[in-house]
Amino acid sequence: MGEEQGFGLKLTDENVPYGSMTWLMPDFTASSGGHINIARMIRLLKERGFPFQHVVIMEPHRWRSDEEAQAAFNAAFGDCGISLSLGVRSIEPCQFLVATGWQTAYWVAKYRDAIHHIYFVQDFEPAFFSSGSWSAIAEGTYKLGLTAVTAGSWLAEKLNREYGMRTFPFSFSYEHDIYKPYPKRSSDTKHIFFYARPETPRRCFELGIMSLSRVCRSRPNVAAILSGGELRDYHIPFHHLNTGSLAIAELPDLYSQCDVALVISASNLSLLPMEVAACGCPLVINRGPHSEWLFSEEEAFYCDLNPDSIVSSLNEVLDRPEEASLRANAAMQRAQQSSWGHEADKVASFLRTL
Repeated sequence: MGEEQGFGLKLTDENVPYGSMTWLMPDFTASSGGHINIARMIRLLKERGFPFQHVVIMEPHRWRSDEEAQAAFNAAFGDCGISLSLGVRSIEPCQFLVATGWQTAYWVAKYRDAIHHIYFVQDFEPAFFSSGSWSAIAEGTYKLGLTAVTAGSWLAEKLNREYGMRTFPFSFSYEHDIYKPYPKRSSDTKHIFFYARPETPRRCFELGIMSLSRVCRSRPNVAAILSGGELRDYHIPFHHLNTGSLAIAELPDLYSQCDVALVISASNLSLLPMEVAACGCPLVINRGPHSEWLFSEEEAFYCDLNPDSIVSSLNEVLDRPEEASLRANAAMQRAQQSSWGHEADKVASFLRTL
């Protein structure tokens, strides 16, 4: 729940550098999508008038020294001159102190020597837990008086409406030099991509597998490509390829070879729909305010979170290739109009207004 730290200093541009930002983060791995998003935003803000960027890794962590953690961070996310230290007690006075997950928010709220206390919110984290202590503690972070910078408009509206938070949303983009259409190779088999990640309950692995089983069994010329998670302990009773976790460089060609991508979520969207759209693959996404804010009905096929509706939407894409192509092209155009630089510009402008 955090402890009060700092001395309540009177902070000015003379004793705290203008644009100095400290980000309090849980321990990281190179493959963590949430950490990749944070590191990208740090790098982009550093280029946009916030030059003093520092990362603090909170406990528990696996690093033996600041130097070891710094080297691993640079290897995972690029060496952009972002300094790093270990432990919540290494936070120092700054203009902006940023929480990046429910574990960090109480510490940020109780730190006295920061001018602005920010909450970088990527999802509604109470939903990560069944109702109980952890969900209540996570929800409590929205009542601490922090200013939220949110991944998408759904979170901004929800946190403002339900908790009275001051919020500012940025939208999604993708790495334009990585995600692009690859030539589609000839095949008699139609392929359905599914982000199959059972270790992340909000990505609805079981609903996806039930639905794919029905589609693949009824269509001998259809196979599923399951990617993103560890499936060795699962019996998958239909024609499929399990790729496991792939290197980012391998994903654009994979998406380009698929006839449809099933990307469902019980909470906020991941970046996957935007990245898939940039490769020209038609999307099936589940309905709901948390998942409909990015693409319109003219750009994606929508389903309810039940097998009947998912199967119906997948079959619609497979049976209507011309309509699927129209929506995929519209989604790709939407994606191509976006940029992370533009989104960082918006965040930087907002921070300057505080």
